[in-house]
Amino acid sequence: MQVGDLIKFKGTWGSSVLRGERSTGIVMKVWTNGRTRRIQSVDVLWDNGDIGNTLTKGLEVLDEAG
Repeated sequence: MQVGDLIKFKGTWGSSVLRGERSTGIVMKVWTNGRTRRIQSVDVLWDNGDIGNTLTKGLEVLDEAG
């Protein structure tokens, strides 16, 4: 996962997210774990205009930034 990727929320309640309510977004910043250097979370600009930090476990990359 990298900055610019188009992502979709696939968390436990992902199937019940209404259209326009944070279902897809663009990765704005990637945060890594300082000890393991693995990607831990990302800042996302969501389709409804919200910006938030989300753990990567509930996300699926739909289109990678090229």
